[in-house]
Amino acid sequence: MEKIFIGKIVNTFGIKGMLKINSAFEMREKALVKNNEIIISDNIYLITDSKLHKNNYLIEINNLKDINLVLNFINQDVYIKRSELKLNNNEYLFNDLLNLDVYDDDNLIGVVTDVILGKNPLLKISGQFYIPLNGDYIIKKDFKNNKIICKNLKGLML
Repeated sequence: MEKIFIGKIVNTFGIKGMLKINSAFEMREKALVKNNEIIISDNIYLITDSKLHKNNYLIEINNLKDINLVLNFINQDVYIKRSELKLNNNEYLFNDLLNLDVYDDDNLIGVVTDVILGKNPLLKISGQFYIPLNGDYIIKKDFKNNKIICKNLKGLML
């Protein structure tokens, strides 16, 4: 079972047992939905209600509808099993890109060592230069063969 960090419970919301989750996870709209199972302190809980509120998710777990039943969850990390995300064939997580070999046409130029998140995510290649994830440089992400095929990278390299 691959366990993926999706956020932290920062508070409760209202008196009916809703938990407020702060999450920068790239697929939180797939993770924090009704009927998904999440993991908190190595225990599995069912999301029985979920809604986006001011850039945070509010969730109810296991039909716990009383603030007194959920206060002990504050400051806990929230994880999900990868299988709960139900990713399509063309979907991947940013962490899936780590350690992939990067080729400029047929030339191996490095390995993805980090993914810098933000409005325009960047792949850090062997600690030397960056490739924009969204753009015309990346031709193909080949997870089966552990590589990324790019073009025209010479201008990005130092």
